[in-house]
Amino acid sequence: MIRILYSSRYLSSRKKFLKNNPGLLNKTTKAISLFVKNSKHPSLNTEKLKGTPIWTMRIDRGDRIFFSWIDSNTALFIDIGEHDK
Repeated sequence: MIRILYSSRYLSSRKKFLKNNPGLLNKTTKAISLFVKNSKHPSLNTEKLKGTPIWTMRIDRGDRIFFSWIDSNTALFIDIGEHDK
């Protein structure tokens, strides 16, 4: 099981993101739940951004959660928003 830590930037961005996209609350919750159980779940489309320590996971077609790995069982959520943010 994956442990998640949240940066202050992520928490601030999440508040704005969900306020502007209330319909994505369930999708966001589902994506995080899947990630905690299996960070490599196919529907998350988890991928590393080239040349950075940052990874992304899919909420829906255009929105992502940006994170980095602290260790093999701990992820730090950094930001949330559009794919090409």
